Amino acid sequence: MKTSNLIKFIFIATIICLFPASGFSEDTNIIFKHDKTGVADEVNKRKDFDFELQERDRDRMKKWDIEDSTDAMKVGDVYYEKGEIDDAIFYYQIAIKLDPANAEAHSKYIDTRNIEKENTPSHYHQAMEYYRKGMKNKAVDELIAEIKENPDNDKARIKLNEIENQ
Repeated sequence: MKTSNLIKFIFIATIICLFPASGFSEDTNIIFKHDKTGVADEVNKRKDFDFELQERDRDRMKKWDIEDSTDAMKVGDVYYEKGEIDDAIFYYQIAIKLDPANAEAHSKYIDTRNIEKENTPSHYHQAMEYYRKGMKNKAVDELIAEIKENPDNDKARIKLNEIENQ
């Protein structure tokens, strides 16, 4: 009896060794480290947002033959000199995306945003912040609020039209 049980045990142990357990067959080299709850969701949202921005911005980048951060900064400078602050900010953002270590692009972006904030009504400024983040509905709401407060603001009307026609 004991020999029979030993043979059964060896047979079962051999079969078990042939089929890996689910916990041992997984790749243990992949480690997710989270500093706080929801970080993975936030990273995924950023990836989706970046992809949407990339799709929307590719055409504008092709128009100017932008290949690197310096090219994007030059285009931003052109718009800045023409007084088209929104477009300048956009291209400084592109420069930063292409080269996050570009200190000059960061500096120009911050300076230009501060100028925009000082020179534009609060609803329009907030609308542009929402628009840059891809939040069209909130941008439209802010632009409508701006037009109600300042009916003569043609810039807000033009931007509202532009966003609604996208």
